Amino acid sequence: MMKNKKSSRSSVQPPYQQGFMLLLLTLATGGLLWLFIPFIPGLFLAVLLATATYSPYQYLSRRFSIGSEKAALIMTVLILLLVVSPVLYLLSAVAVMVGDLAGDLRAWFSGFQSREALAQALGGIIQSLPFPRFLGDFLLTRALGNQEALIQAVTSGLLFLVKGITHNSLAFVSSLVWVVFSLFFFYRDGPKLISRMRYLTPLSNRDDDFLLNRFAGLATVLTLSTLTISLLQGVSFALVVAFLGLPWFFLGVSLAVASFIPVLGGLIVWGPLSYHLFMTGRTGAGVFLLFWGAIVNGFLIDNVLRPIVIGHLSSWRATEDPHHDLSALGHTLLTTLATFGGIMTFGILGLFFGPVIAAMAISVFDLYEKINRDQLDQS
Repeated sequence: MMKNKKSSRSSVQPPYQQGFMLLLLTLATGGLLWLFIPFIPGLFLAVLLATATYSPYQYLSRRFSIGSEKAALIMTVLILLLVVSPVLYLLSAVAVMVGDLAGDLRAWFSGFQSREALAQALGGIIQSLPFPRFLGDFLLTRALGNQEALIQAVTSGLLFLVKGITHNSLAFVSSLVWVVFSLFFFYRDGPKLISRMRYLTPLSNRDDDFLLNRFAGLATVLTLSTLTISLLQGVSFALVVAFLGLPWFFLGVSLAVASFIPVLGGLIVWGPLSYHLFMTGRTGAGVFLLFWGAIVNGFLIDNVLRPIVIGHLSSWRATEDPHHDLSALGHTLLTTLATFGGIMTFGILGLFFGPVIAAMAISVFDLYEKINRDQLDQS
């Protein structure tokens, strides 16, 4: 009798303990987020990549009996070589090209012996552009009177474009460093982290599994489909431009990275390149490249093959759970808006973040509907 009474007294919580504990949890979570803000984009990308490639990691670890740490190291090196290195190469090459372009512009302007020769050359260039006549005359006058300002404007514009895409180059490169560093630990300690997360959340384990499985499916389908389509488009375009005698490796990598953006990504590369071929008198090459970029890369691979790849990957990830739905990634409008919104917010890393965040938001709505179905008005 005395024992039961003592037990009942010990189970009574002191006043305000629950509220104070919630306050401490809020402060602890907010403090960690504030502390880790510089690393959040890189960590999120590492989580996506580790989740999407966790099956190969498990196969490597079990098939060759090399242990979790060696398998994690091998997978991290593979991701570094296949995903991170091409992006770093492209950024470095673009930065060098911007510097070379500024020097070439100065050399080009200084190569003219008279103002009339310079005016004739600039006039020919401006007339080839699709500008109204009054705007062309205005540009020609401004260019003749402000040569150094024109050089600085072109250089600054290109640098602004590069910085806008990378969302601060130094931060982007450091994010990639943290991606590679974090991948090893996410591979090795992933199951422990997930078990701890399931234990700490106030949701039931069934609801936790719903969100975790949905996130794993979205990350896998989005990452693998994006990398597959970008690889196919990059290789296809590299073969074509190599046949035309153009720098195939740089242009192939450029189109592969640009194709992360659905619908319009490849146009950023093959559109200006086709125009350049037309303007330099290589009409046949320009027509062929325009056809290949618009029809083969743009329509067949991007618009026809991409949904097929997403469908196959979704079927591969499908489970017996009736709520396992990855159809949000197949919605062109949602994916495109989420991708551009991610780029504007996170820079080039938003190519992955945007669609996953949008699709996970839909998953949270689905979970809310699932939990509160009896209270919702379905009339």
